[in-house]
Amino acid sequence: MTNATAAGRTSDATGSGLWIALIAGLTVIGSFALACVAPMAAVAALAALTLRRTQGLLLVLVAWVVNQAVGFVLLSYPHTTDTYAWGAAIGVASVLGYVAATAVAPRAKSTLVATLVAFVAAFIVYQAALYAFGVATSYAGDSFSLSVVGEVLSINAVAYVGFLLIHRAAVALSLVKPAASGATISA
Repeated sequence: MTNATAAGRTSDATGSGLWIALIAGLTVIGSFALACVAPMAAVAALAALTLRRTQGLLLVLVAWVVNQAVGFVLLSYPHTTDTYAWGAAIGVASVLGYVAATAVAPRAKSTLVATLVAFVAAFIVYQAALYAFGVATSYAGDSFSLSVVGEVLSINAVAYVGFLLIHRAAVALSLVKPAASGATISA
């Protein structure tokens, strides 16, 4: 490996690490401000569009861990079996949303369509997984009413647009590289 190749890989890793840290940091703010409505579907779609698969999965998992840490440490979530189970369900739903977004985005004919279908797929799969968990544990309750799902959708959509704008700015400032090969957002 040449020095230029090694330097390029270090730069890619640093840029990806910075991007993951930035989105995880924003997730802390969102988790704290919005309590249990962290924009995990938005993070999943963003990760699918801006990072290679391993890094994207890492972003989703880091955002989920940060969200759970904020909940238990700063927001005093109760240490009960139900709370831990829902936390795990959110993690699994986030990963499934990421997998869905990575499956549909590359098939899109344009960047705009990829951006939209990644979000739609991530959100639908994320919510469906949480709903399935709720049904399996006999707790579908009011958390899945149209008004609540609409509010969660709104929070995720606003966060997603914000994340995309931050990504565009970070690329313009050369803080991160444009989307990796296999991802679909172009600068």
